[in-house]
Amino acid sequence: MILLGFSFVAEAQKRPRTKGKVSTQKSQPSDREKLNYEMAFFNGLRQKALGNLESAAEEFLKCIKLDGSKAAPMYELAMIYCEFSQYSDALFFIQSASEIEQENIWYQQLLADVYVRNQKYKAAIITYKKLLKEHPGNEEWHFQLASAYLLDKQLRKAIEVYNDMEQYIGVDEILIMQKHRIYLELKDKKGAKTELEKWIVSEPKNPKPYSLLAEIYLLEGNQKKAIEALERILEIAPNNGKAHLTLSDLYRNNGETKKAFNSLKIAFSSSGLSIDSKMRILITYYDITQIDSTLKKDAFDLVEILKESHPNDAKPHTIAGDYHFREGDLKAAKEAFETALQFDQSRFPIWQQLLIICFDLKEYELVASYAQKAMELFPSQPITYLLSGMSYIQIKLYDNAITVLNTGKIMVFGNNELLAQFYSSLGDAYHAQKNHMMSDDSYDKSLELSPLNTYVLNNYSYYLSLRKKNLDKALEMMEVCVALNPGIASYEDTYAWVFYQKGQYDNAQEWLERALTSGGNQSAVIVEHYGDVLYQLGKVARAVEQWKKAKELGSETPFIEQKINERKLYE
Repeated sequence: MILLGFSFVAEAQKRPRTKGKVSTQKSQPSDREKLNYEMAFFNGLRQKALGNLESAAEEFLKCIKLDGSKAAPMYELAMIYCEFSQYSDALFFIQSASEIEQENIWYQQLLADVYVRNQKYKAAIITYKKLLKEHPGNEEWHFQLASAYLLDKQLRKAIEVYNDMEQYIGVDEILIMQKHRIYLELKDKKGAKTELEKWIVSEPKNPKPYSLLAEIYLLEGNQKKAIEALERILEIAPNNGKAHLTLSDLYRNNGETKKAFNSLKIAFSSSGLSIDSKMRILITYYDITQIDSTLKKDAFDLVEILKESHPNDAKPHTIAGDYHFREGDLKAAKEAFETALQFDQSRFPIWQQLLIICFDLKEYELVASYAQKAMELFPSQPITYLLSGMSYIQIKLYDNAITVLNTGKIMVFGNNELLAQFYSSLGDAYHAQKNHMMSDDSYDKSLELSPLNTYVLNNYSYYLSLRKKNLDKALEMMEVCVALNPGIASYEDTYAWVFYQKGQYDNAQEWLERALTSGGNQSAVIVEHYGDVLYQLGKVARAVEQWKKAKELGSETPFIEQKINERKLYE
């Protein structure tokens, strides 16, 4: 900000002056003063050319002090103050310069501009009108005058200025568009239509005025006239995507579904319609097809057209992946997201969806591979580390799992459920390594964050029961687990097995029978557990019968044959 010269401005504003002119008390300058003036003015111009505006301002102020009758340094100072957005000070100097040289159009032009910047719109209007009176037909001043009228809320006056300008340059798109917008702001649709019709007469092969005319008809609720205007566009430009898109909606409103979809397909084929406009429609279809499944084929047809019309864009493949995933076709969804990444690797949601799908497909090595690439591109996204760690656990690379999970959990902020999943997976990895201390600690931390996580409650309890450690704690956890999710065979089996390890065989029998009723009769583990409990209750024949069933179901426990043959429990 310029601080220089404020004292001079304040002082000059106090002096007697005529119509804003800077006055001085001096008589005619001496030859020496004239020489000093010329040197200061030259130095001011030189400093200005070098970009040293504050130094330039000092020199121009010297000029005014030496000779207050010269307009040039005042004009230069006004421009400098404008550069620093100090418009009130700029106005003081340009008013003074304009009073000294009233016929100088450059001074008058800057004066009008500074009036506008000081929100003195009426003064700006007077100045621009004066300029146009002396120099009629100047396009820039016409536009500036119209702009000043608009800023002063005199919309009809702005239209008059554009009409006056039209007499000089003829029918012009910019003028028509300006008047069209103003008429719409005035809610004068008739005036707006008149301007567009004038444009159509001038350029009958230009589709743009027809498109704007259709918009007005739609605002008026006149769908018939809107369709006529849009169909006129298609006579000029048969593949106009925007016209086909609007027509599609209008045809659909009229119940002409076939015509509507045909127009939509042509719109999707058009390179003139943005892909984002098309994507919005496909997202709408995504929601609608959940209610009306008959439109699914149409949606997939549009996706294929989108791929053809935008062959190097990831978006068609992304939306295709979303559709396939919703339909449960994971392989097709995976292929679509993989193709999307060939075109755009910068969008993390694509990576995330692909990782989830590969995990659901049990392609764990592929998950680990993709996760590594995603971590390089998005190193602060914790979900990638979680999926990577869980996949490493599945392929028994427990050290890798522990490393990546410990790295990823540091990046979780404000999401206890997600952090709980990290600790849960760490518990699984440490358990697989028989590092029970770290496993128990991880499960405890997971439950602190998410105490109602039935997956952790079940696994942690089962592992404790296998080790015959903290059985009371395991029993408490399973009581919560089965209450939260009743009728889950694996949870009821774990609850029974904790009772078994505590020697409470009646309770174990009750919960195993519940597990069998809940679908556990197809599980070799649950059926064999039931046989073990029956044996402990002295029901040997029934126990052997259950062991045989477990073998038929594929039991791989090392003692199953021995238990059956010797009719004796081995653990």
